[in-house]
Amino acid sequence: MKLQIKYINFGIACRFGNKIYMNKRLLDKKYNKLHDAILKHEKKHSSGFKKKDLINDFNNYELEPVKKEYTMLIAKNPSTWVEYLPFWIYDGKIAFSLVMTSLWVFTIGIGLLPCII
Repeated sequence: MKLQIKYINFGIACRFGNKIYMNKRLLDKKYNKLHDAILKHEKKHSSGFKKKDLINDFNNYELEPVKKEYTMLIAKNPSTWVEYLPFWIYDGKIAFSLVMTSLWVFTIGIGLLPCII
């Protein structure tokens, strides 16, 4: 199955099945290198969620050279903050992020720890 790229108004990027969803702001010329790095990262993901996808998210070396552009994109576009939610809805389907869910559970757990002790 050929990968399709669909540009959307929120988030940064996500692969869901045979589609890669990317924020339309990445089409701006100033984000050319960031666009390519994110696309390369998303292409490494499988069509379903597997262990290699989790490892791919933690070993995200493609973004190292473009960290400044990535940070600027997020800082200037609040619609990209959706990326840090545990799930999103694309084309009427729910995309679930194990990485973000784990991070939220950990953060909330740490926050509640003083109340429990």
